[in-house]
Amino acid sequence: MKTIIYLSALAVIISCSNPAPRNTLIFKKDEYPGKWPFSVNKIEVYCSGYKEIYCIASNGKTYALNGSAKGASHNNSSISKVDEIWLDDPDWAGLKISYGDFITEGLQLCESK
Repeated sequence: MKTIIYLSALAVIISCSNPAPRNTLIFKKDEYPGKWPFSVNKIEVYCSGYKEIYCIASNGKTYALNGSAKGASHNNSSISKVDEIWLDDPDWAGLKISYGDFITEGLQLCESK
C-alpha cells in the first residue's frame, strides 16, 4: 500500500514539474514591417485565461497588453505596466504608436488553444 502511495505522489510531482508549453509568437524590432511601438527590441506574445494577452519583453518583464489582461493582473506585482516600454508616436504629438496588431495576433493564439 505504501508503494502505491509513493508512486502516486511521484507521478503527481513529475506531472507538475513540466508544465505544458504555451503557444507564443515572437516579434523582433528589426523584422517588424511597421512602426515598432516598444522601447525593447523583442517581445513574446501569449494568451492566458480568457483572452488575456500578455508579452514577455527582452528586458525580462511581463506586460499586460489588452484590457482583459490588465484587469486580470491589476493586483499582480509580477505584471508590469506596458506604459514603461510603450513609445510615443513621433508623427503625432501626444499619441502613442499603436500595438493593436500584437493584440490581434495574440487573440488568434487564444482561438487555437
